[in-house]
Amino acid sequence: MRRAIGMAEAVSPCVLWIDEIEKAFAGAGDSGGNEVTTRLFGYFLTWMQEKKSSVFVVATSNDISNLPPEFLRKGRFDEIFFVDFPNDEERKNIIELHLKKRKKWNKNIDTIKLLKETVGYSGADIEAVIKDTIEKAFINESKEIRTEDILKELADTKPMSVSLKDKIESLKKTLDKLDVKNAVKNDTRHEVYIFRLECYSVYEARKCRKKK
Repeated sequence: MRRAIGMAEAVSPCVLWIDEIEKAFAGAGDSGGNEVTTRLFGYFLTWMQEKKSSVFVVATSNDISNLPPEFLRKGRFDEIFFVDFPNDEERKNIIELHLKKRKKWNKNIDTIKLLKETVGYSGADIEAVIKDTIEKAFINESKEIRTEDILKELADTKPMSVSLKDKIESLKKTLDKLDVKNAVKNDTRHEVYIFRLECYSVYEARKCRKKK
């Protein structure tokens, strides 16, 4: 960690991206927590509080309830917000992206019909469906991906909103208590499933822009 932080400070202004931060510091501060993890956590918190360099810290977490409470105190991250499951427009873009990326997009694919069947699907869910559809089409020696092929794969797929329903509901309650902001401007909190958090420091972002 010291090496990573030292490298970030050496090339600052920069963004230090930490993915799934709760896995790195799980159990930190608990009585039964790992001593090394607790020590690293303390070092990281001290660095965040006292750093002079323009390092813009961004972290993601799939489960905010697993984060040590010290992370949620004022002064650690200026903002904490959640990213919802993709809406209609976003799902349309995701479907087209993965088909075009694999050169399987064609004008006969009915994205409107696919949108109706992908409500509650995450980006990863959709990507997996597209990949499986393409693989089966290859096995069946089909030259073109049809809407029906994707719909058939969707029918055999259980999205995250179903497989992790209880966990998501629990996360929703935690986020409501913390009054966490929705990353999307048109907040539809009452119909939102939470699956990821983005934490960032606005103050450090401003410092980076000024220095540039």
